[in-house]
Amino acid sequence: MNCAPAAGRDIEAGSLDLKRQPRVLYGAELRAALPSVARERGWRRVLPVVTPSLAANPAVAEAIAELGSGAVEPFTRLRPHTPFDVVLDLTARIAEARAEAVVVIGGGSAIDAVKIAALAAGAGVVDVAGLLALRARVDADGVQHPSPGDRTTPAILAVPTTLSGAEFGLIGGATEAGVKHLYRTDTLAPDIVVYDPKLALGTPLKLWLSTGIRAVDHAAETVLSRDASPLTDALALRALALLRRGLEAAWRDPRDPAARHEGQLGVWLAAAGIGRVRYGASHGIGHQLGGVAGVPHGITSCVLLPAVLAFNGAVAPERQRAIAEALGRPDALASDAVRDLVVGLGLPARLSDLGISPRDLARVAETALDNAFVRANLRPIDGISDLLAILKVAW
Repeated sequence: MNCAPAAGRDIEAGSLDLKRQPRVLYGAELRAALPSVARERGWRRVLPVVTPSLAANPAVAEAIAELGSGAVEPFTRLRPHTPFDVVLDLTARIAEARAEAVVVIGGGSAIDAVKIAALAAGAGVVDVAGLLALRARVDADGVQHPSPGDRTTPAILAVPTTLSGAEFGLIGGATEAGVKHLYRTDTLAPDIVVYDPKLALGTPLKLWLSTGIRAVDHAAETVLSRDASPLTDALALRALALLRRGLEAAWRDPRDPAARHEGQLGVWLAAAGIGRVRYGASHGIGHQLGGVAGVPHGITSCVLLPAVLAFNGAVAPERQRAIAEALGRPDALASDAVRDLVVGLGLPARLSDLGISPRDLARVAETALDNAFVRANLRPIDGISDLLAILKVAW
């Protein structure tokens, strides 16, 4: 038998480090899941961190009440884009409460605040200089070298109410003076994730849908990552199909818990690469669009991902086709498939829809140039002119 390899066929080589993944309770009910996990883990002092809009939610209040005397006074002083002052306040609160666990209920900014504050508390950080010293270092290839230190305590249980995917991230972002700073350790992600689709019904539809496009962004830039692998491709492409179906179902019926559940399953798969593969320019420019102009993360993906996909169009066309096919548009360009999905969900698809001054675009481009994800974009970005070209298409 001739066992020689077939002529002309390349063998793809690579590596993938999965790192730690949280335990996920999906299709769960928070009121039952939270006290059950607390008893199982033996937590005696639990700090609830709750997005202000959820502080009076009966389901949240009942779940915290089920913890009994083990729950300390909740922290609710959270703001979008995770400002440094919020992180420092929360860092002090974790230390003051001597918390064995933090339960964070809310969106991506809340979860990032807890991740970074837990890291900072372990490092004894008390001021802005200390937080800056904990940042991840980024080299010229967009590789993030870990932040100093490690998060060992407190444990983190995340109850996401949006589709941002922060609950899986080995990275977290916090903002100071209009610049988004990244933090990364292999232990940064929460230990446990609870997906409660009925609780998610309280999330405003526009926020749910726009953060769902953020999850689409995670999946698309996983497929287009320099670190893409067969495993991450399989997860990301399945995520795109789940997200399209779940988001369109939620758009048709905002009170359908099954649609929210499908979105949660989609973000779970889409977020498996956060901090494990390098993303590209949609994430990188989006960080600075949020920091400079205050655009929410989900909306940054709505307006930027189609333009970045178009910029990358000539690179790895087979990957672009796979993205379009997963979104149910096998005959379309990936950029058009994403833009049409965004428009079909009633979301803004262009920067000009957001009332942003064109003067802000140069500042966004300047601050994005050194972003880790911009540096790691699959089609190299050579300078400010490339970034401005993307922003012009997005306009």
